[in-house]
Formats: sequence, C-alpha cells, structure tokens
Amino acid sequence: MATVSLDCKRGALEVRNILTEASQERAESFEKNKKNILIVDDDETILHLLKRFFTREGFQVFVAKDGLEAIGRLKVKTLDIVLTDLKMPSLPGIELIRFIRKNTINTAIVVMTAYPEEWSSREVEACFAKPFDVEEMLSAIQRILGVSQGGQRKGGPI
Repeated sequence: MATVSLDCKRGALEVRNILTEASQERAESFEKNKKNILIVDDDETILHLLKRFFTREGFQVFVAKDGLEAIGRLKVKTLDIVLTDLKMPSLPGIELIRFIRKNTINTAIVVMTAYPEEWSSREVEACFAKPFDVEEMLSAIQRILGVSQGGQRKGGPI
C-alpha cells in the first residue's frame, strides 16, 4: 500500500511541476509581450498617478524624475514609448527627445506639457496639454503602439 501512496505523491508532484512550468512560461510570454512605457516628469504626483494607471492597463511601466534619469533607463532597457514632460530640471524634455531620436529605433514619444503653446514639432507622435484626460492619452498610446483597446472607462483630467 505504501508504494501506491508514494506513486500517487510522485504523480501529483510531477503534475504540479508541469503546471508550474507552464504557468511560468505563460507569465514570461506575457511579460515579453507587454509594452514598455517610460514616464518622465519632475512632478512625483503625476509620475505616481500615471504609473498606477498604465500598470492597471497592462503596460510595464518605468519612471524617471528628469531627462538624465530617463537617458540612463534608455541605455539599459528597450522601451516602446516615452511619455515626457518638457520643462524639467537637469535636462529638458526637448533634449531628451533629441537623444531618443538620435539613439533609439522604434521608440515612440508622447509629450505632456503645461506649455503647449511653446511646443510645435513633428518629432513626436502626440502632445497633450496639462491637465489632460488619461483616457484620451491611453487611446492615443494604444493607437500609436498598435495595441487593442480594452473596455473604456470614464477617465478624468490629471
């Protein structure tokens, strides 16, 4: 009787191992297919709110408090899109945009600024004036990245 019990335990352990491996493979595949977004803003409230929002929407989110920190992240991680403020300490957004265009391939850029009248460039895929509606921004980012749009929720300005 002990042999049967031991065989059952081994079988259950093998099944659990197979399921665990399959689950890990799905999780790794999901992570590989997630779109990476870097949010760059010197306002920590905006960073926190946007990070929470885009994480819930299925993005892998990275943040940087200024252009220099953003460049550091860009040097070690391939990013699908950069969402950046224009006016920041140490390195303004326009310089960050120039760096991205010169040094990366296929990284989309979306600008968010409280000074839209100072911005007119075809170097970016979209521009949002602060305060902006996060749902409109999400729709634009999904369109830019070619990802499907899930259920629409009522957003609001940030």
